[in-house]
Amino acid sequence: MKKIWILTLCLVLAWAPGLWAGKTRVKLAHISSTNSVTHAISMAFKSEIETRLPGFEVEIYPAGQLGGTVALRQALQLNMVHIYPEFPFIWEGVVPEFKVWAVHYKFKDRDECMAFAQSPLHGQMIEKLVARAGVRLIGHADAGTFSFLANRPVHTMADLKGMKNRVAQMAPLMECWRAYGASPTPLDWGEVYTGLATGVIQGLDNPTADMVAEKFHEVSSYLNRTRNLYNVFSFNTSEAFWKGLSDEEKQVFQAAVRAADQAGRQWVESRKWAMEQAMKDQGVTFIDTDLTGFAQAVRDNIDTILDGNRGAVRIYEKIMARDYSRLD
Repeated sequence: MKKIWILTLCLVLAWAPGLWAGKTRVKLAHISSTNSVTHAISMAFKSEIETRLPGFEVEIYPAGQLGGTVALRQALQLNMVHIYPEFPFIWEGVVPEFKVWAVHYKFKDRDECMAFAQSPLHGQMIEKLVARAGVRLIGHADAGTFSFLANRPVHTMADLKGMKNRVAQMAPLMECWRAYGASPTPLDWGEVYTGLATGVIQGLDNPTADMVAEKFHEVSSYLNRTRNLYNVFSFNTSEAFWKGLSDEEKQVFQAAVRAADQAGRQWVESRKWAMEQAMKDQGVTFIDTDLTGFAQAVRDNIDTILDGNRGAVRIYEKIMARDYSRLD
């Protein structure tokens, strides 16, 4: 009987290393490389948590080690991953109002973007996400402005006609590009480099830092400053995990997101010149795209872009009016 008890205890300890080590293990996963701003903000988050909560240990799994976006969303909902920093529009399939995060030309700068992210209106969207998916957004880190890296210049919107550009497989992203005349093509992040090199795609939009980190500039010729999207990385967590934290611990986690935001902005700023120089050394030409007509194309097609969802359209209209109060 004693041997059975000892064997059972050993098995419990083997499956619960956090108990053995006296630590609460927090699994953080993302899909970007270790050279990316996503990894930089993850490391800053880890440092803040472990400094202020010595009983916690944050394990980081970068570069899709635990799967891509779909797999990580599911793992988060199952509480197998506890933190997943990603663009908030990944939840548009669960809460249609999150489609607005993928709509181009709605924010002109960080202040406008963060004002919405921290607003009662966005809080109402998060409440729905918690209820429907068991996932909570606990804070946001600056992701910056998107540019368009391509194998041909985009001086005006007309230059996008027929261009095959990579997008995540989300209707609002695809419909924005269709409104400009492009031919958006869904492609997994891990296939972008090869897609650019072989001509399967001719361009993609993303923050410049991410594109340099993934070396996409090695197989592209033009960095077109389209400024089409200003976005944030949301720190997504499992609601089950969140409920298990004390109020003090929750405050530390939210403070860690703020520290990650600051660290991410410093990371980009300190590397900005070097990143641009790396692109120029590779032969990439920088184009200041004439933005005339882009924002109007979005407004003219907003019902199609948001798939006719009235809730999402109402939120878009409130954003454009800079009214971030809750919906009635």
